[in-house]
Amino acid sequence: MLRLFKILPQALLILSIVSVLATSLDAQRQSRQTDFWSDPDFVERFIGTYSPRITVEPRLSPTDKTYMEEFTTLMQTNRQEARASLTAKAAEEGSNATFHLILGNFAYQERNLPEAVRHYQAAIRKHKDFLRAHENIAFLYFQLGNEEKAREHFTTAVKLGAVDKNIFGILGYLFFENEQFIASETSYRSALIYEVQNEDWEFGLAKSILFQRKYKDAAGLFENLIEKNPQVTEYWELQADAYLGLGEKLSAASNYEALRRMGAISPEDLITLGDIYVENGFIEAALGVYKEAILARGRLNVEKPIEAAANLIEAGFYDAASEVLTEINRGYGNSLDSKLAFVVRKLNAKIQAASGNMPDSIVPLLESMVLENPLDGDVLIMLADYYAQGGNFEKAEFLYERAQNLRNFEAKAYFHHGKALVAEEQYREAVRALERAQDVKPQDHVEDYLVGVRNVYRAVRN
Repeated sequence: MLRLFKILPQALLILSIVSVLATSLDAQRQSRQTDFWSDPDFVERFIGTYSPRITVEPRLSPTDKTYMEEFTTLMQTNRQEARASLTAKAAEEGSNATFHLILGNFAYQERNLPEAVRHYQAAIRKHKDFLRAHENIAFLYFQLGNEEKAREHFTTAVKLGAVDKNIFGILGYLFFENEQFIASETSYRSALIYEVQNEDWEFGLAKSILFQRKYKDAAGLFENLIEKNPQVTEYWELQADAYLGLGEKLSAASNYEALRRMGAISPEDLITLGDIYVENGFIEAALGVYKEAILARGRLNVEKPIEAAANLIEAGFYDAASEVLTEINRGYGNSLDSKLAFVVRKLNAKIQAASGNMPDSIVPLLESMVLENPLDGDVLIMLADYYAQGGNFEKAEFLYERAQNLRNFEAKAYFHHGKALVAEEQYREAVRALERAQDVKPQDHVEDYLVGVRNVYRAVRN
């Protein structure tokens, strides 16, 4: 059967060539075929299909065969003497590569792995297409943790005709680790032909497909794995990644909740789950998972819950954001570094400013933060808003202009400046500021506000 497997591709090649020749009826195609036959490379490949395949085993001369018979007999009576004899024979100039392969196998059985490597390397030097030597040294390198060498020799073995499910399975893993995801997928599929129910290889296939961003296929494969073994938490987690890639965030949330019930969800995934709940308006549910993540102090990067609080503020859920910040202060307290402590103070200030009537007590905080970080546009804008609302428009404009000179805050600063100008009934200047905000970063809510201000300006002007 194996022999038939090796011959079949050659037979198919011959059949395809004959079929093309027999069915070509138009002159242009015949002309191209004439060109093929004048191509030495094509002729060599075609003739090669009739020839025996280049051997992947070194040929034993009659003398070598006689020696191997004597060696086999000696092995039955005195293994040590036989081993010494074979070592001497392999050391002879021009000796057969097979002798090194056998010595390598002996060394491997004795767990003398460095010696085994040396003999397999010698066998390959003497016969570069020695299939068994490439297979053996590849398995040995894999066992030793030398993945690069293992991948090199396994790949060579496959090119030489190796058909082994374990080789394909290991290559799938090695290609994945080397971020060659297409090759990994191909290898795992080849392995599964010979052992369809191998869960490890199915898992490897699913991961290689996921990392190619073929999210729909990956989600389906992980679904099959979950049905077979629902206790494996990694299946749920990676399927959630596939759902996120598809934009199916609520499906991902279902997976995260399953992990949560199993007590296996990571703090980072809890934050992601909370973000999904915020996007869909499930604020109480979001608060619960955010707090649960914060309680995992030491296993969670504190930047994640701080970012979650910022998202809540951006979405307008100020009370919920305040609760998250309270939990952060309770959980991390004075352990925050200066940069993160600054961000937390700024977020608290944003919550206070959200009412539209900032208390006077916020000013010393904002002033000190401006001195601490004069390039933070958010703080400059909040302080400018305070002075604009308090009637000190000259100072407010100075702060707005400072923020407008900061690239990441330019659009926001022009928008807030424009709103302040509207409050001052300076509609023409407000329109200009709002138009500049849209030039820098077009946003729907700014455009809607700009349209309204233009209408007021026209009405006032007329």
